[in-house]
Amino acid sequence: MDWEFAILNFFQTNIRNPVLDVVMVCISTLGKVGIIWILFAIITLITKKYRRLGTKISAALIITLICCSCILKPIVNRIRPYDLNPTVNLLISKEIDTSFPSGHTFFAFSVATVCFMYNKKLGILMYAFAFAMAFSRIYLYMHFPTDVLFGMIFGIIVGIFASKLENYIFDNNPKLDNKAY
Repeated sequence: MDWEFAILNFFQTNIRNPVLDVVMVCISTLGKVGIIWILFAIITLITKKYRRLGTKISAALIITLICCSCILKPIVNRIRPYDLNPTVNLLISKEIDTSFPSGHTFFAFSVATVCFMYNKKLGILMYAFAFAMAFSRIYLYMHFPTDVLFGMIFGIIVGIFASKLENYIFDNNPKLDNKAY
């Protein structure tokens, strides 16, 4: 854990600045309670052209919520870095849940992976945003680097699973009308 604090403290000492403070708070706030991903899912679901993408994103969000918030966080129950180092000056309010894995990162990477599997250009854009989200969580001292790393890994796995699950269900159910999707 010492090396993780070294990374967190390096960011606080050497990278933190007023411009990044504002940018990182904005990026991280977009991920609060998954609001940006829920809105993205709704927009794609109501758009006939992107309804299948919306279905895949919705599946990824539900699976991520269950895996992250209902299973992993309670089982691992890892304390957040700011609770172990209360001297850090936080830019956002403390979270009410535990640290491992980073939910912001988990959600961002699950959606980015679904988007990448659907459309490479959109996926690259979403991965760029997901990396910014992940970086913001370390920058803001909300998570240890391993919380973010495993959020990325789990998010990619869930994104692949959700995309393949939706494909399997849709492609193997003759009752689903292709024109509706």
